Amino acid sequence: MDRTGWTRRTTRLGRLTVALGLALGLFLGAAGCGGSGKDGTSTGPSLTPTEGAGGLQIFAVTGLPNLHFSAMELVARPGRIRVDFSVAPQSPPHNFVIPRIPEAHTRIVSAGESQSITFSVTEPGSYPVVCTLHPNMTATLKIL
Repeated sequence: MDRTGWTRRTTRLGRLTVALGLALGLFLGAAGCGGSGKDGTSTGPSLTPTEGAGGLQIFAVTGLPNLHFSAMELVARPGRIRVDFSVAPQSPPHNFVIPRIPEAHTRIVSAGESQSITFSVTEPGSYPVVCTLHPNMTATLKIL
């Protein structure tokens, strides 16, 4: 085989490798924008609040680099609730929004930063939580 034939095959192989790498990157990027993969929910545990002054229920929730919340469920009783929301270092920005509770939303929070929100819930039920930047990043606030 002459040098020209070798160069053509090497260049073609290089292009194929780059194309496959880009396709894989796009596929994994699109698949990674969800929660656990099947239904988009977080894979973290259920959290119960710590008690603050005056019966305030306090949750510490983190937005993670893998596009999950640190908890799948926040379980509380009716009343005043505070969520201390932080975003893990080296994570993309996130927010914490409960669409059915207008005052229950943070601004967009960058890696290493945090924000607290306080709101009241009087009705028992399940309240979906979402990061509006990553709509498949979800959790649930359950009021018992």
